[in-house]
Amino acid sequence: MSVAEQLHNIRHMPYGTARTAAAEAVARKIDAEGPREHLAEALLDLVEAYTFGGEGAKSFVTFARALRLWDASPELFDESDEHNLFWEFKWVAGDLADYPQITRAQAEAFLDDMQRRFELQGSGLSAVRAARFGWAWQSGSPGAEDARTAWVTNQRDVFDDCRACVIGRQTDFFVEQGRFDEALALGLTQDGKCNIEPAKTFHATALAALLTGDSAAALQLHRQAAASETSANRDLAASRGQSFELLARGGQIERALRELRGDYRELVTEASSPLQHLRFLLGLIAGLSANLDRGDLGTGIVLEGTSSDATVAELHAWATRRAGDHARALDARSDSHYYAELLNRSLGATLAPQPLEPVPEPAPESVPAELGAESAQSAAGSGTARNGAAATHPDAAPNAVNGSTGQAGRGSVLGKLWDKLTERGAAPAASGAGDGEPVVDAEGLLARAEEAAARKDYAAAVRDYVSAAAALESDGWIERAGLAAAEAGQCAALHQDEVRAHECFASAVPLLASGGADAGTLAAVLAAWAPVAARMNDPEPQITATAAALAAHGDFDATGLSDELAERRRQEWLVERATLRDTLARALAATRGGVFGQDLDSGRAAAEALRAGEEFAQLGMLADASHAFWLAGKVHVDRGDTEAAVWGLESAFEGFTAAKQRKERLLVAGELIELLRQTGQAERAEQLVSELTGG
Repeated sequence: MSVAEQLHNIRHMPYGTARTAAAEAVARKIDAEGPREHLAEALLDLVEAYTFGGEGAKSFVTFARALRLWDASPELFDESDEHNLFWEFKWVAGDLADYPQITRAQAEAFLDDMQRRFELQGSGLSAVRAARFGWAWQSGSPGAEDARTAWVTNQRDVFDDCRACVIGRQTDFFVEQGRFDEALALGLTQDGKCNIEPAKTFHATALAALLTGDSAAALQLHRQAAASETSANRDLAASRGQSFELLARGGQIERALRELRGDYRELVTEASSPLQHLRFLLGLIAGLSANLDRGDLGTGIVLEGTSSDATVAELHAWATRRAGDHARALDARSDSHYYAELLNRSLGATLAPQPLEPVPEPAPESVPAELGAESAQSAAGSGTARNGAAATHPDAAPNAVNGSTGQAGRGSVLGKLWDKLTERGAAPAASGAGDGEPVVDAEGLLARAEEAAARKDYAAAVRDYVSAAAALESDGWIERAGLAAAEAGQCAALHQDEVRAHECFASAVPLLASGGADAGTLAAVLAAWAPVAARMNDPEPQITATAAALAAHGDFDATGLSDELAERRRQEWLVERATLRDTLARALAATRGGVFGQDLDSGRAAAEALRAGEEFAQLGMLADASHAFWLAGKVHVDRGDTEAAVWGLESAFEGFTAAKQRKERLLVAGELIELLRQTGQAERAEQLVSELTGG
């Protein structure tokens, strides 16, 4: 493979360890062996990999080398390289404030050199003014407002930020400065889109709206922010901090903690830089400070050096210490008290003047007692899930039901089970399902619920599915009652009413088990329940139900079946067992080392993930097998079993290669490279990098 092809392939890798390692390897090779005309391209690609791969601190040295190469041998830069050099100036300048080891003198010298080079190039100064504003703001300079004005009032050029980012950066700045009215006014003008916008603007504007007393606008903007999140902007630390602060100060601390556990738990302990970590912690602390009257509330977060969930008060104290360390280091660099003052402001945060409107509950008359505590209590005796814990566990694969990656269509992960739910058999005929007519039986309720789900009116769907479940159970249609309850749970989850979703799934499982549902149906429902149970910090009913379902999945019985039918049913039986194993493994792994009775711990998670991988592989389901091996490897990493971890990750890498799952293959490769390097196996790591680059 030529160097040009290697560089092209690297640019199409997802950001992360694998791409960074590959970019480093190719840059070293070109530097040592040539061809020299590709060196500028390789260095600039490496700066990009560092910047967007969470290693911005490493970009400074590589970018400085690219500048020296430009000064000494500008002929090595083609038109694209030249444009990228000046564009990447913005990235590197934007990271100056993030690391306290970069002094004020160093930063200002860099910005002066940036301006000199842009002037010599005749490229305009918009990027320079934006960089000076960013440094002034994030270093705590009193001249930040003047720098912002100079940026936005002077002529723009091709190197300026996009319109969406110009609005977003200022909105974020206004919120941090406590200028909430200005933030709200500007943020509401956002009409652009890029890799991080409009999610970033909407998160900041939502918080501004809440703190100016407009809770309705805050809730709507928060929904818009969530709807505009992508893989590129989901991990914006400051935005995540603002989201937590919004919910917690808006009177929804439990929901804020569910979001924290399920969506960005890792930001509690680390982010891409010290400054980004601090900006997240400031939002976290503000939200917790407003709820210290509930200091004993469990958070579901296990802190370093502890083995139990931290309470609100404990997490608040821990985050305050970490934020204080960051603030002192950043303020010392700038000889200011800027971040100390921001921390004090977060510590003094209170509940917003107007609380957020809670997620609407189904009308009381439509929530039958039959789906209450009694059914939920018996859920521990029935079944569990497939890849459903994935969304709550960064080590897990994407959600999947019965071997398919991703969520099913319609309004439900359980869409494929709809035919089973609507089998009427000897059920009463539908009546009263027309527009404006009263619905008096289960069939009419089911039809109306399905229509509501199709138009994404999930609150209405929940009400009718729950009522239908009660009617079906009363008429003796137990399995169909369980399916209706499961549909209610999934619709409630889509409506962000996780409390109701958890209740409905807990009700569905025992109904399905007692109604004779097959293992595939039970596994699908358990899979859908798993992420909800984890976010609710109440995984035990789902885990014990899954373990029970797996234990009840007895030996395959081909009695009375033809050879052809027996083989088909045997394949289905094997898929069901592997799915149950995988679901149990993911649910256990999502608890980060939790123990739930005898043999329900991380050791069981690793063992079941390995068995699931082997069984999926035997069935020819390579992608599912690879995800299971990936999970087994990650659990073994957490358990400190390096040899088993390497085996699991290598198996996943090989499986994704065979399945032609390129993105997953590279993500696993990055984790494997990190593990091999950390455990002194540098030679094996470099062999893997060589395989990735085609060298």
